[in-house]
Amino acid sequence: MGKKGKTTERHISAIAAGTTQLSQMYNPTSTSIHPKVFVKKNDTTDIDLYVIINDSELLFSKATAQNQIAKVKVFYKIMESFENSQMIDTSMKIITIAKSPSPKTFAIKMKLKHVDLKKFVIQTTVTDMMRSKMNICFNEVDKLDTTGIDNFAVTYLADGQPFQKSYADLGTALTVRYNNIPGLHLIYNAVLPVDNTIPQSPYATQSDFNDSIITINAQPSPLQYILNIDKPGIYYTTADSTCQSGFSIPCFGNDHPSVNTPEDMLKTIKYLCTNEEYDEIISKESKKLAVDDFWYSCTKDIKKAKELIRVFYTRAVFANIYFTSHRQGMLTDRGMVYIVMGPPHMMAITSKAEIWTYIDRKQDSRVKFVFRKRNTTLSTPDYRLYRSTEFKPYWDRAVETWRKGNIYTF
Repeated sequence: MGKKGKTTERHISAIAAGTTQLSQMYNPTSTSIHPKVFVKKNDTTDIDLYVIINDSELLFSKATAQNQIAKVKVFYKIMESFENSQMIDTSMKIITIAKSPSPKTFAIKMKLKHVDLKKFVIQTTVTDMMRSKMNICFNEVDKLDTTGIDNFAVTYLADGQPFQKSYADLGTALTVRYNNIPGLHLIYNAVLPVDNTIPQSPYATQSDFNDSIITINAQPSPLQYILNIDKPGIYYTTADSTCQSGFSIPCFGNDHPSVNTPEDMLKTIKYLCTNEEYDEIISKESKKLAVDDFWYSCTKDIKKAKELIRVFYTRAVFANIYFTSHRQGMLTDRGMVYIVMGPPHMMAITSKAEIWTYIDRKQDSRVKFVFRKRNTTLSTPDYRLYRSTEFKPYWDRAVETWRKGNIYTF
């Protein structure tokens, strides 16, 4: 990589230039607002855009002596693709929110205007107008797709509010209703075990992941059914009787996205160890002691070890927030790079990949990680790192920094 990374540079140049300068999407210090944006297709022409916001992230000001209000602006533009970002249509909505006694989430619904394209991209900008902070979200729409989550209304059984998270907690009860194909009588669902495979290093010769296409033995259900999340697993639903595509709602227990248990904390230590070291660490009877011993061995100082733990696992939490799909975000390729290297300095999104760039101005060098978009049976899309031996010096330097008791930032 750097100036010598010709192989990866050729791969990057083969991907058309997409929407750039989006690194703030994965940098929690750059914005205070983290909306969830998704689309629902009622049919090929009737499409709704939902924006879910937690009011605890908003700045409220006093409208009167008794009331505090916040203002949120939602602006979307429709583009043909990431590569062709010329606006096809736009719309904007401003809403005023009164402060509630306790934090809550609320939904903003906007009807998309008719677009003649079969496939298009929606770029949504959500702004906290009182704080002048914003965030950007992207949604790809394929009108011809009839099996993805866009075709289903997934709501909480208790109050009918839209389910908006990338994961579900134990005890969650949801109503799942299929919207799209007239005359369809059955959909299919299954519960699969959680995959805790830990990614190989960026310079490994191959990835351990092998879940792009898997066989699922799904059971038929009516077009509307109640989904009870009663155990950890991957809750899969599809309208395709062959189960070649669909969507999944994962449940990792009630701790996700937090990383609090010794078992979860041990998973990401693998990124800083050799295979032999990691096997020895996880073989210890006390998992908590194994975690503590590892971090103390890096610093020989309890106070400094606590600071390393705080930063490392805070990154793991944000990896879970940003990158969870059908596996925990911290166990994805993007999560691995994010935890060890920190948020990217620059990011571009194309129809085929995310490209992360880290810049070292003192050394006049940069390294780019290309995460290729892949369709899987369980969820679309999933992102896999384009691995290369060219990453080895950069990755080894990062790992060595952590192992010597210092927080690594490129």
